Amino acid sequence: MMRIRIICLWLGLFLLAGCGEKKNTKQSFDPTIPVEISIIEQTDDNSFRNYVGTVKSEMKLPVSFPLGGTLTGVYVKNGQHVKKGALIARVDETSAKSLHDAALATLNQAEDGYNRLKQVHDEGGIPDVRWVQMETDLEKARQTEITTRKHLSECTLRAPQDGYISMEEHTTGENLLPSAPFCHIIDMNKMVVEFSVPEKEIGVIQIGDKAEATFPGLDNMTRTIEIIDKSFVSNPMGHTYTVKARVPVENKDILPGMVVKIQLSLSEASGIVVPSSCVLTMPEDADVWTVKNGKAYRRNIKVGGFVKNGVVVESGLESGDTIITVGYQKLYNGAKVSF
Repeated sequence: MMRIRIICLWLGLFLLAGCGEKKNTKQSFDPTIPVEISIIEQTDDNSFRNYVGTVKSEMKLPVSFPLGGTLTGVYVKNGQHVKKGALIARVDETSAKSLHDAALATLNQAEDGYNRLKQVHDEGGIPDVRWVQMETDLEKARQTEITTRKHLSECTLRAPQDGYISMEEHTTGENLLPSAPFCHIIDMNKMVVEFSVPEKEIGVIQIGDKAEATFPGLDNMTRTIEIIDKSFVSNPMGHTYTVKARVPVENKDILPGMVVKIQLSLSEASGIVVPSSCVLTMPEDADVWTVKNGKAYRRNIKVGGFVKNGVVVESGLESGDTIITVGYQKLYNGAKVSF
């Protein structure tokens, strides 16, 4: 009996020792996640966007032969400055002249017949029905002559206003299609920069905003440009909007087609700025990880424009809040953190 009691006592002590070791092992597990933090402060900075655009003429007027024809002469060169009314080119006018000559002969005949019968009609010598027919034939002849004269004049192409010629190479004998642009008249004093803006950013761009334009083709020359127009209909392919900015006219080296790098300065951003790398973007909003009482919590924020140090937070954070900048990938709400 004494031996049984001793064995039971040893078994009890062994079980107590095992439980104590298990308890100590559980207490030694530390779930704390190491992170790096940053304390939020108010800041003032200039917000900006970067885009790439192209120089274009604000006025690019197409000039064409309405009826087409065979080219018989070109009297200007590409890049040449012309005055309003200057001769640009001609097409073969043989057919147009023949039609006009025939229409003119018909008109002269109708006017002669009209003048001969007018006195007879006034004296009651012909019925009104025949006289009305005579007036109708005369008016038809007049309209035909006007139309054929216009077609004859359209065989000669003249500059509709002052500007510079922009055209492809043309040769005598070339067959031109009706209304196909033969050349364009460009006003070099009205140059603009066109660039595309994503739909999420078009709302913050206003007419009158200033931008810094850099021209790589002119040794990175910079000029200040001003927004003068923005479209209200998006491009269905890229969901972007076209924005136009006026180019200063004093520099004649800026030519159509040049590539422009644009840095658009928006209104001054004053408030909370956080590093863009720690902002978790979602389809409709954004979040950051914050620290409170040694634990991590995910917080929803509303972001504004970009600045050189990060992004502006419009709501969701206050000065003095602590955010996690590094190590947030393994976090969950309520996780213990160390820094």
